[in-house]
Amino acid sequence: MQASNLEIIKLNNLKLAAKIISEQLKNGLHFGKRVGVGSEFEQYRYYEPGDDPKRIDWKYFSRSGKYMIKESQTESHLSIRMMLDLSGSMNYTENGIKRLDYAKNLLASLSYLAHLQGDSLNYFTLKDGRVEQKVAASPKAFQRILYILEEETAAGAWPVSRQDFPILKSKQKELIILVSDFLQKGNEWLDIVEQMRHPKKEIVLFQILGKQEEKFELKGNFNFHDLESNRSVILDNKAIDKIYNESIRTYLSDFKNSLLLPKVHLFQVRLTDSISGILSKFLTERSLS
Repeated sequence: MQASNLEIIKLNNLKLAAKIISEQLKNGLHFGKRVGVGSEFEQYRYYEPGDDPKRIDWKYFSRSGKYMIKESQTESHLSIRMMLDLSGSMNYTENGIKRLDYAKNLLASLSYLAHLQGDSLNYFTLKDGRVEQKVAASPKAFQRILYILEEETAAGAWPVSRQDFPILKSKQKELIILVSDFLQKGNEWLDIVEQMRHPKKEIVLFQILGKQEEKFELKGNFNFHDLESNRSVILDNKAIDKIYNESIRTYLSDFKNSLLLPKVHLFQVRLTDSISGILSKFLTERSLS
């Protein structure tokens, strides 16, 4: 019998939780097939901006007129950038599960899997309009990520106005994993994703939401508290449920459609979804891509 999200989070031990979650996975501990430069030929793919022109198969070009690159299976390691939203809305709690705790356990489990494979790990946070690198790649990066994750707190709001973050614009080949609720007033999170996009990068976004955030169904009067501005308002469900449900449905659909971009993958997750199940889906999709 698998441990529930609440049982795992109550362990209050990210390393143990990550091990338990990894053992629950059914699809193996792999981020996916590694493809790069090697000796054993696997397949052709089209040349993309950012690829080394030396990798073009010119003999194939002479026959077909197409710029193709040979790919082969390799044991080279991935460079992975773990990123966590620490704005106040990450403190949202539903049925005893805080979004921030869910996010921490998700990132800890992903870091554990990457650590087992020998991948290079970095860790960044987004808070109060700042993007901060807290762990750089090193042999002890995994242990440092767990240590810092344990102490992370969420507060404040992410600015609506567009900001420029040079730290997000590296041209290094890497896998970027960003965990957030991606609830925005303008296009602030879409701006962040756009700044990170590059032909050499793959971006994976985990959007964590509560059931009541996706569809408000509670009855009666409620004190709604904004976790970012600290403002509160008392409303009856009849005054808001239709407008709210239509608005959130439209937002989530529009947000998803805005991210139908090359090498960008969005996973919309509920707090009730098992973390191991989400990771299994993620790893399966990567292995098939």
